[in-house]
Amino acid sequence: MKCVICKHGETKEGKVTVTLEKGASTIVFKDVPAMVCDNCGEKYIDEKVTKKLLEKARELVKNGAEVDIRKFQSAA
Repeated sequence: MKCVICKHGETKEGKVTVTLEKGASTIVFKDVPAMVCDNCGEKYIDEKVTKKLLEKARELVKNGAEVDIRKFQSAA
């Protein structure tokens, strides 16, 4: 897929780090599968993966996490 940000690069499968913040909480997920532009580095995360990231982050924030760093696991 052509990158919609830089309009020059092509996206390739890769893994990225995603940081989510809500209020005083910061949640970091490593090794998240994504399509990454080979020119500008823009990352595109699939809808299913995004849903899992947000669900897990909400759960962690609800349980009082202020800072949490974890490896993304697709089977949550």
